[in-house]
Amino acid sequence: MTQKKRPRQDDAVPSEVARQIDENLKRLYSDVDAEGLPDDLMSLLEQLRQKDLGRSGDAR
Repeated sequence: MTQKKRPRQDDAVPSEVARQIDENLKRLYSDVDAEGLPDDLMSLLEQLRQKDLGRSGDAR
């Protein structure tokens, strides 16, 4: 079996590097977040919600 190697304290990412990684990821994904979901996906999600509401109403 393979055991996961636990990081040693000195292997940890310095806090400044971690902060820069966080900022870069937020910057990268903020554009994707601003795009929103496509209309067909929103429609599918609404259909699923309605179906789920119908099921929960039947269970009572």
